[in-house]
Amino acid sequence: MRVVCIAVMLLSLSGCQLLQNNFGSQAPIETSTGTYLCETDSALETYEEFCHLRAWSEFIIDADQVTWTERNASVKSLGSEPKQKLQKVLLSQGIDTPYINRLRAQKWLTELKSGMDNKMAQVLQLMIEEPSQQMLELESAISILSQVNTRQEKSISELQETVNTRTNEIQKQREQVQQLLQIEANMSDEKRSN
Repeated sequence: MRVVCIAVMLLSLSGCQLLQNNFGSQAPIETSTGTYLCETDSALETYEEFCHLRAWSEFIIDADQVTWTERNASVKSLGSEPKQKLQKVLLSQGIDTPYINRLRAQKWLTELKSGMDNKMAQVLQLMIEEPSQQMLELESAISILSQVNTRQEKSISELQETVNTRTNEIQKQREQVQQLLQIEANMSDEKRSN
């Protein structure tokens, strides 16, 4: 589903003009003509086919077709050159990517953005970094809520045990009071009969 959304975004970015929103005073939105992301020759040499938005979308779609285990093996086999780091980041964006690996990909994103052309850095931030950051935040929140729920469940169990223990103690005390009242009633009856 996510891949389909990304593909639709990529296609719409390549052919549509962005409309300026007239709510309040906003800075004008820069529109991009085409899908060419490299602005300098050095970037073209560094990122090669990834200078085209289409290569990103095809790579992401292909990566989504394989399991995390296979993608992780590919990530481990790639080096630390910028193009390879970009591939690592793109491979780490699948839904089934573990939290720690997605977090590591965010670190690579930060390293990559500082050396990228402006247009490529903007696309990377919009299409990869921000959604990935939101996913990390959601996973963190779920993890924290799960821990809180576990603690509360344990507390509830302990409280329930305490309530059960107190209920048993109260029942025993009632029985003892009942026995004492019975003994007193018997003694009163004996005094009256004497």
